Amino acid sequence: MADLLSILSTASTSLSAQRAVLATAGHNIDNANTPGYSRQIASLEAVTPAEQVNGAYIGRGAALTTVTQARDRFLEAQIPRALGDAGFSSAQSGALQAFHGLDVTDSGGLDSAISGFYSGLRALAQNPGDSSLRASFLGAAQTLARTFNSTASAVESARSGLDAKASGLTDQIDTEAQAVAELNVQIRQARASGAEPNDLLDLRQQHLDELAELAGTTTVPTSEGDVNVTLPGGLALVAGGRAGSLSTTPDGSGHLAVQVTLPGGGLTTLSSSALGGSLGGTLAARDGALKTAGDQLDQFAFDLASAVNVVHQAGYGTDGSHGLDLFTVGATSSGAASQLAVAITDSAQLATAGVGGGRGDATNANLLLETEMQGLGTSGKDVQSTLSAIVSQFGSSTASAKAFADQDGAIKTHLTGLRDSYSGVSIDEEMITMQQAQRGYEAIAKVMQTADKMLETLLNLR
Repeated sequence: MADLLSILSTASTSLSAQRAVLATAGHNIDNANTPGYSRQIASLEAVTPAEQVNGAYIGRGAALTTVTQARDRFLEAQIPRALGDAGFSSAQSGALQAFHGLDVTDSGGLDSAISGFYSGLRALAQNPGDSSLRASFLGAAQTLARTFNSTASAVESARSGLDAKASGLTDQIDTEAQAVAELNVQIRQARASGAEPNDLLDLRQQHLDELAELAGTTTVPTSEGDVNVTLPGGLALVAGGRAGSLSTTPDGSGHLAVQVTLPGGGLTTLSSSALGGSLGGTLAARDGALKTAGDQLDQFAFDLASAVNVVHQAGYGTDGSHGLDLFTVGATSSGAASQLAVAITDSAQLATAGVGGGRGDATNANLLLETEMQGLGTSGKDVQSTLSAIVSQFGSSTASAKAFADQDGAIKTHLTGLRDSYSGVSIDEEMITMQQAQRGYEAIAKVMQTADKMLETLLNLR
């Protein structure tokens, strides 16, 4: 009788094991469309035999050992870098492609304003005494100054817009970091029972992926089962159950710098190289191609205005004025494009004549025309070539950023696709697993039924 009861006990344990396989497969199917969910695997093993009969061990059935996640550690190690790179290049490319302030096809852009300025000057040189041509040229000069102003303003507005985006990203990063720290605590507590909290691990991985894409973070597992999170520069963002936070502060140039409050306390201002992901890409666009374009625009405005002013000061207006600047510009190139303005208000003050010339003298007007082909500043390029170089460099930076975004995006898609293939749920495979568990369950139930009848027969013996 004891042997039959042992069979019933063994079968009961085995039924529980098959039920666990069935429940796990059902859980997988339930979460087949859940973002970030990784397939779970219920592992069974034969129970160590304890009964020996005539030199042979009699088995004791099967038992559930673990329910683990289907994750390829090699893939998982590559994905954070891919997410960070894709977030960086995508944010940088998107910011640069959204800026159209240097578009040479724009009828109201610098290219047309410069053309209008020299076209007006060319017409004035043909008839310098014509008051309408003088007024028209003065208007063209004002248009050129305003176009420099508006283009510089567009660059600065784009950079300020990226400041606002960076500030929003720091809030998102803080939220994700806090979630990881809290999940570290929950997972540690759940593991104290001796089992793996797979669903909590999935949730934590989703937040880690978000952090990698937002800030280019890397993950460092600890012996306690926590994960610490570090920024690209090596500073900690999450340490066990404590999370640091990012914030923005004025950097003295009219824009924002990013600071990190470390998990253990202490405030540090981060350099651009200490940030990755979308936040790093946003700041790279702001302080890279856009800042360069703004600086070049200032230098261009300063060099052009200075060259024109030198010639204009040497000429004479129809009212006898002499030594006047045509443009108001600062002492240095800093902020020149945004500050540029026309210095005179009366077209009679336009210095078109040379020494001793009259209303019909175009000597100085022709010299002003020569500034169009004159080498400007240290570059030595003429006016149109200087503008073309600025536009070309910005366009090249934009194209390069897009190429990196496409490449990094393809790598991210490839690796996450491999992860989905390995860790994702296949309904067909889970159905097969369910059928196997069902057949096993039915067979074990038959064993129990048979053992029960044998026990009944034994009890009915007289």
